[in-house]
Amino acid sequence: MNTWKQNIKRLIPFWLGKKLRGTYQKILGVVYKGNTYYCPYCQHSFRKMLADGEKFSVIDKYQIIGSGFRENCTCPRCYAKDRDRLIYLYLKKNTAIFDQSLRLLHIAPEAWLKELFQSLPNIHYTNGVKDAESMGYYYDRRTRDLDITDLEMKDNFYDVVVCNHVLEHIIDDRKAMQEIFRVLKPGGWAILQVPYSEILENTFEDNSIVSTWERTKAFGQFDHVRIYGKDYSDRLTKAGFRVERYNPKNESLEPDSLLKYALNKEEDLFIAHKPH
Repeated sequence: MNTWKQNIKRLIPFWLGKKLRGTYQKILGVVYKGNTYYCPYCQHSFRKMLADGEKFSVIDKYQIIGSGFRENCTCPRCYAKDRDRLIYLYLKKNTAIFDQSLRLLHIAPEAWLKELFQSLPNIHYTNGVKDAESMGYYYDRRTRDLDITDLEMKDNFYDVVVCNHVLEHIIDDRKAMQEIFRVLKPGGWAILQVPYSEILENTFEDNSIVSTWERTKAFGQFDHVRIYGKDYSDRLTKAGFRVERYNPKNESLEPDSLLKYALNKEEDLFIAHKPH
């Protein structure tokens, strides 16, 4: 992150930063207003979405899905990304999360998903992230400090876990998968989305790569520690899960759903089920 941005975030308190950011997003929402795309989180329509992501040769080399530069990726009004709208579509079309009484654990919570879950009276909601206090600019005081490789929750407690683009940051991702499996109830399920490559047979990781620049060159982002390959589902299976891959293009949907939500047609959603 640029030094000037870091300095600004140190000077501006969370509440003021949130207010300024909210005002800026409202202005963007007006500027980009239109009828081509729709965001289900803020329930606004736009003529285009914001571009997002960066261009690195390793992303192109391995054709990493869910990473890199994407046109029409981010909602101008609430900043929800294409992968988040994919999650919403799955939740709406394939789960009872909007109606059924459920315990839900949300790891490293995205603001738009967090607001959605907190708005549902049927959801008993817990969210957390490691070193929450050090990231006060992004998370409020209700966000718990959680280590995904050593969760404090008891066994078989949650019906649902949402862990969206987190595991690629975790050195011991297998332990994290085991912990998520442990805290889920039998019959529970987790959204465990990661950036992944369909042309990479085996996940690429190298724990000797530690500098931010070397990680960017090797994995496509400064804080990633691997590129998941086609064996990602196998890792989840070894942790005990039954893995489902969801892509709305395989469903009977309205013809323009993928376009309207500005989704990546190549991206599958990984849902991990804990057997009964």
